Amino acid sequence: MTDIKKVKPNGEYRSGKYEPKNHEKYIGDIHNIIYRSSWERKFMMWCDTNEFVIKWSSEPVGIQYWSTISSKTRTYNPDFYVLVKKQDGTNEQLLVEIKPEAQIKKPEPPKTKSKKSIENYRYLAEQYVTNRDKYIAAQQYAKERGWRFVVMTENSLK
Repeated sequence: MTDIKKVKPNGEYRSGKYEPKNHEKYIGDIHNIIYRSSWERKFMMWCDTNEFVIKWSSEPVGIQYWSTISSKTRTYNPDFYVLVKKQDGTNEQLLVEIKPEAQIKKPEPPKTKSKKSIENYRYLAEQYVTNRDKYIAAQQYAKERGWRFVVMTENSLK
């Protein structure tokens, strides 16, 4: 199995390495924090500088899940672990995934039957099913630990 931290940033989206300002808050190697989208980078900056974030980590765990599409077990690496202090003074542990909203909503069949629209629909449908499989496993993983699993989109990051 490939160590997710050894996977280089991709060229398809804005990606790179993040250098935290508050090293003591980060769990893991502070020299190997990779963001794979501008939304992930924005979330890292929030975790790093928000006074209510006690600890955080990027791609912290590998969760086994059953892939409906490939009919085999795969590994899902949620984007973040965050330990936050809530307003009532208690702490909450979260697993957080950052995803485009289009990939978490069940897609509507295309109105036109062009090759491009059908390919786009198929891609979104596969993303939806894959993410659903991952999120079921992540919710169970989090629940077993007394954590909460959260999916954030570009809308919730604004």
